[in-house]
Amino acid sequence: MVTNLMRPVLAIGRAAQAFGRVLPAASLVMALSVAFLSASCAPPEPKTVLKTSDVETYWILDPSRTSKRYLAPAMRFTVENISPGTLISVEATGAFLLEGKGEPWGSGFFRLTEGRKRMAPGEKIVVSISSDARYTLEGDPETAFANPKFQWVEAKYFLKVGSSAWVEFGRTRVENVLGSKEARAVNQAPKS
Repeated sequence: MVTNLMRPVLAIGRAAQAFGRVLPAASLVMALSVAFLSASCAPPEPKTVLKTSDVETYWILDPSRTSKRYLAPAMRFTVENISPGTLISVEATGAFLLEGKGEPWGSGFFRLTEGRKRMAPGEKIVVSISSDARYTLEGDPETAFANPKFQWVEAKYFLKVGSSAWVEFGRTRVENVLGSKEARAVNQAPKS
């Protein structure tokens, strides 16, 4: 009776041993498959799937309820998906640096895609980023640029796709004008 109970166990043991001999080859195939799949799932290099254009820099005047006003540097640029695929996660960030200083003075962030919003092939999105660092001023904002304490600001902008690293797409000096070209055109248009 004991031998009858042991027979199925021995058969299972033998079957496992026979399978065990094939296991190293199967492990190699599995390892190569996982490596191939993980390589194909790696995030794309942002500069191979995105292109920027129409870069513009300016200053914005934040609304205030007091006599103090806040002047912040801003940038605007267009991002285009130049890849054949739809992008699920695209983000932009900007760093604003006082000229002559090495560290960032302020920064801003813009999410091009979120939730169900995707970036289709060939789609263009206008990105607007303003700095969280500001000048505090009283009086007419146009006089701020003539103030001896005013410092030029440089803007750098970066893009990221999925879990890729942030990649710098450009840098430029912030133009000392109030508002974007579009906003200035609206303000200068004749009123009827």
